[in-house]
Amino acid sequence: MRQGVVIHKEMPVSLSETQPVPKVKWRTPTQCDGLGKAIHLLSWIIDDSGGRAPEGMGVRQTAHQLHRPPATLYRTRNGLAKHGLEPGSESYRLALKVQPHVALRNAAMPVMQELVAKCNEAAFLGFYDASRLQMMFVAVINSNHPLRYVVPLNEWIPVHAGASGLAVMAFLSEAERRAVVEQRGLARITDATITEPRVLEDELAKVRRRGYALSRGQRTKGAVAIAAPIWGPNGHIVGELNLSVPEPRFDESMTPAFATLVITHAQRITENLGGQPPLEAKPKPGSA
Repeated sequence: MRQGVVIHKEMPVSLSETQPVPKVKWRTPTQCDGLGKAIHLLSWIIDDSGGRAPEGMGVRQTAHQLHRPPATLYRTRNGLAKHGLEPGSESYRLALKVQPHVALRNAAMPVMQELVAKCNEAAFLGFYDASRLQMMFVAVINSNHPLRYVVPLNEWIPVHAGASGLAVMAFLSEAERRAVVEQRGLARITDATITEPRVLEDELAKVRRRGYALSRGQRTKGAVAIAAPIWGPNGHIVGELNLSVPEPRFDESMTPAFATLVITHAQRITENLGGQPPLEAKPKPGSA
């Protein structure tokens, strides 16, 4: 699906807006037993909610999100807790390991909120899967500008295009970068997409030197993006954080400040994950 620019006529989006929480369709007691309700709850916690029901979210808040009576949800959560499946438990943390993009969202969402509050531009979170040599956007916090970009979430996309992908690919090993080119190819997404391996390597070297990627219309026409890598506990790239700005609102003079914001907030997400970049890959806020 190609990303594009849309102008919304409705009221501006608040800085705290995220993707809407899907409504869980609960059946009547005769149609769905306690196990079914528990599965629905876990599904929302681990997947649909993006991890927005961790420790600290009370029964009433969760019940409101799920459109269920608090008393019913209280009984369901108590039943899960007896089996070690309460948010915060070892089993819950194991589920997050099975779906690492959920752990990434958990670590990133508060930081993304703060980033957007500081610059009033949309922030996107990308997750990288080394086994697929691809990435996907897993979260977005919109600005309150009426002009914004529609970027599908949870869809696999290539890593050679746009600042989001370049911020990931630049810090992969040489062998993994070569695998991306050989196995995934360098398809042209827009007229600005880099499709020549040598040109791409030159651009990735620039990204490594300054610690962030900058692109104009490589993945989405009319969009300028600035992205920085996010590292996991094993010292490997797990994703990226980026700001996306419509070209009419972007000025080159904004680059240093926005790059510093993106780098420092990506570092905070890395810290939240318990991650650590390799010494040679430590970003340099403010570098050109």
